[in-house]
Amino acid sequence: MLIYHLSINAQMYKTWLFNDKKKERKDMIKYGRKWMPRMVIYQQNQEEVLKRIEDESGAELGTPGMFKHYQVAVKRVMVELDEDELEKAKETAEEWSNNFPPPEVQAQVTQKKGLAYMEHFLKEMWRQCRMRVFVLSAWKNEQGEVLFGMHDDNEALGDGDSFMKTKD
Repeated sequence: MLIYHLSINAQMYKTWLFNDKKKERKDMIKYGRKWMPRMVIYQQNQEEVLKRIEDESGAELGTPGMFKHYQVAVKRVMVELDEDELEKAKETAEEWSNNFPPPEVQAQVTQKKGLAYMEHFLKEMWRQCRMRVFVLSAWKNEQGEVLFGMHDDNEALGDGDSFMKTKD
């Protein structure tokens, strides 16, 4: 009985000690993406999927309730595709993963994630190199218009001024 009690305590202390172990830091942002056929089908049939969600579930687009119907709607669209279309989606996913997606998709990614990518890059450059970075960016939106922007987060990073305030 005493041996059993000691082994339980030993296991408890061992678990407690290993819980305090430092974990390796992982980046919160993963640049790029591995495209899957399902994602390509959604991207190419986005209007149809969104219309199905609205028609079949009655959920309004953009509301939190809409997302629980997303998987079902994409699956129904995929079921209606023939083997050739599914194979083409698989090839397209491979192409987009290895090279890059078309400009319309790139514009959507820029709109959704561009700012977060820049902020992450600026913070990592400061954290790893103590380097201040100023980003001047230009991109095309979904309508093909060229947009530009500046991103200067240097005042928030530490003991420095923004790039725009720097003087010789």
